[in-house]
This record gives sequence, structure tokens and C-alpha cells, in this order.
Amino acid sequence: MSQATSNGMSDAGSLASGEKLAADMVVFNSVAEELRAKVCGSTKFEDRCHWVQQVAAELFGVAPTWTAFYRETLGVDGIAHCIFASPEDFRHYEATESHSKVLEMLTVLRSRDLPDCDPTETLRMITVRIPKSLHDRICKEANELDVSVNKLCITRMLQKVDTSMLPISAKKRRGRRPGAQYHKTPVNAMEASFVASAPLTCETVSSIL
Repeated sequence: MSQATSNGMSDAGSLASGEKLAADMVVFNSVAEELRAKVCGSTKFEDRCHWVQQVAAELFGVAPTWTAFYRETLGVDGIAHCIFASPEDFRHYEATESHSKVLEMLTVLRSRDLPDCDPTETLRMITVRIPKSLHDRICKEANELDVSVNKLCITRMLQKVDTSMLPISAKKRRGRRPGAQYHKTPVNAMEASFVASAPLTCETVSSIL
């Protein structure tokens, strides 16, 4: 088979895959919109937890990407944050079995051979200042678990934060605060391509972390 024929078949396969993903996203967004229109009829904490889990289960069945599922369940505009609107209420929810079940669904989706990127959501990159010793530990752990540093870091970020482990300081907060400008800043094509197609390794992560 010639190189041109091989490339043509690859392009055709990518086009078909893209069309299927687009069609799946239409179905998912339709289901998500229908579920958002429904209202939890109870104010009891346990009932609200069950409601979120039930909505997540319905979205799980039609989710084309894990990012789409996350956005509609645990994202800032997702069902969980809508039902548990206050920070205290949401932290209480994060300690429940219901939240753990939603995370399990998310893990299953991340484990499937699904597209890494959601075509409807912009990619972002985070630059984190960390000491070399911590960087080395992250790389070592990723190698031991046989995953990319990127996947390991995302997994950690999806977990509940133990607020008792957050350092308290009287000093003025350093670094940029996320805000309207941050949300409006588009990621450039090179960054999007890098994040989408190149899992981070110990060699590449040093340029970002």
C-alpha cells in the first residue's frame, strides 16, 4: 500500500470519527438540557445526593467524552454545583458515597478508548511552580503507576481537597487570580494540539511545571 493511500485512509477514518463524535455530542447535549430542565423536588440532603447521582447515571450512558460528563456533573455549572450551591454544602456532598459513585463513573469514562478532547470545550494549560524534589516525586509516581504525568495530575485534581491540609499564611496571596479575563483568553492552536495529542512525560513536564 502506498503512503498516499495510507494517508487517505487515515484522513477518511479521522473524518468519520469526527462526524460520529459530533453526532454523539448532539445527543449528549440534548439529554443534558432535558435533565437540567428537571427540578429536584426535595430539600433533604440525602435526596439531593441521590438526585445528582441519578442525573449522572443518565449522562454516563450517553457521554461521548469524559470532559463532557465532568462539565455537566461536577463542573462549575454542573448539576452538583447547582444542587449544592454553597461551598460548605458542596464540601459536605464531596464526602458522600454519592459523590464517590459519580467519580467512579468519571474514572470509567477516562479509562475507555474515547477522544481525549471535547470539541465544544476550550483547552487550558496551568503553569505550576514546584520544587525539584516534588517534581521528581510526581514523575516517579507516574512511572510506577505506568501513566503520564498529565493523567496523574488530572486524577489528583479531581479528588476532594482536605482543607485541613491547606497551608494558612498571613502573607498576601501570590500569583494570578482566575477571573473573567482568564475565562475569555483562548488557548492558541499550538497549545491545544500539544495538550490533546502529547501525554506529558518526565522530560516534557519540566517545561510546564
